[in-house]
Amino acid sequence: MKFLCDDNLGKLAKLLRLLGYDTAYYSTISNGELMAVMLKEDRIVVSRDRHLTEKIEAERLVLVDSDSPEQQLSQVITRLDLRIDRQQFFTRCLVCNEICLEVAKDEIKDRVFPFILKTQQHFRRCPACDRIYWQGSHYKDMVAKLERLIG
Repeated sequence: MKFLCDDNLGKLAKLLRLLGYDTAYYSTISNGELMAVMLKEDRIVVSRDRHLTEKIEAERLVLVDSDSPEQQLSQVITRLDLRIDRQQFFTRCLVCNEICLEVAKDEIKDRVFPFILKTQQHFRRCPACDRIYWQGSHYKDMVAKLERLIG
């Protein structure tokens, strides 16, 4: 399942990416562009814009009404009856949505602090934006937050 979050749901887009969902997000996008991307890439639109119900069929649109990204995520999960695969957690780049690839320590040794190299064994790199990810001190807190959000 692929999502397209409208321009005021950036934090929700990151949460969906954390769960491993292919989630497109543009900081500025018109309704026309939104619908064009939806059709071209076969995505489900997630929005707070009630006017979209006149333009997009119900099965391709999830309306959220909360200001809270966490509650928005809960609404998406409930509305689509999503089954969360914990094996997909942290597989996508939070910035550009690409699937991150495992990378050996020696390939990124000049790009992270020596302490990180000493304390971490597994690294991922985004093939599009070249960001490096690892399971740092914040990882357990993020997993706990995701577990709490998905129930």
